[in-house]
Amino acid sequence: MTGLPQLLAYVSVLIRGRPLHGSERYQPFFIVGSGRCGMTLLRAILEAHPALHIPPEHVLGPAIQDYRYFSRLPWHAVLRLVLGRFEYHPDWEAWGLELRPVFEALWARPRGRRDLAAVIDAVYRAHLAQHKPSATRWGDKAPANTFALPGLSAVFPDLRVVHIIRDGRDVVESFLRLLDTDVAGLARHWLRAVRVAQAFGGRHRSHYIEIRYEDLVRRPEATLREVATFLGIEFDERMLRHHELSLPLGDVDRAAHFRGARDAVHANAIGRWRSGLDPVRLREVERVLGPKLRELGYASSPPVPLSLRARGDPH
Repeated sequence: MTGLPQLLAYVSVLIRGRPLHGSERYQPFFIVGSGRCGMTLLRAILEAHPALHIPPEHVLGPAIQDYRYFSRLPWHAVLRLVLGRFEYHPDWEAWGLELRPVFEALWARPRGRRDLAAVIDAVYRAHLAQHKPSATRWGDKAPANTFALPGLSAVFPDLRVVHIIRDGRDVVESFLRLLDTDVAGLARHWLRAVRVAQAFGGRHRSHYIEIRYEDLVRRPEATLREVATFLGIEFDERMLRHHELSLPLGDVDRAAHFRGARDAVHANAIGRWRSGLDPVRLREVERVLGPKLRELGYASSPPVPLSLRARGDPH
């Protein structure tokens, strides 16, 4: 009869699947946004806090989807599928983490404590232990996770979300420095990211804070004190001199467009759209973003002179 409880437990798994989370509470925090909006800078600043650690970017949505679909499989198979989403990602090398010990520790968990929250927490906490053992709390920064917030909230009911917004025109201009592509498409991406994150915040007000890139670089101490209060940690002045510290940022040193995050905070990037977007592109961006920019309090651009309109856009 000793095997009957185990059999009944597995039958329950076959019928309902494994849970997304158990009774343990991990309190992770997620920095979200459109990309090119100051997320990497904010990650570097928060990494300077001795209690916080944020590993390199990783997209968690696919792992959540895999778990939901395959959670009825044997536990070792579920672990291989979910951990494989980390290990076989093209950018996994930036983590500098061996997952075999993580797998073994998770494989040994009691049947009643096998859930997705425990798996993700184990990966992030292993990186914390290896790269910043002084930290007690882990976070995440990845633009794509903006669109996975409902799933992340289902896995981590006590998560905290820090949404950083930057003038959409500056975001588009910054993206264009990396790739010459459809301007209207970039504008729609910014708009969708802002709307998705704000919609999540509207449903989870106590778990969400919204800050502006412009405030972060113009009033860093006041903005960071607000973030620290939201995360439930003490403000630490080392965050104001993150650029003086040798922080374990991993992917920041591998990609040229991230490296500015190691610089001292400055406001030089505010309003670059004024010189970086030609009149035709600016007109297209503001056609898409105008209402949202005004809602957020960003000033409208001055009217384009008729002579430039005629030369740049025959319509």
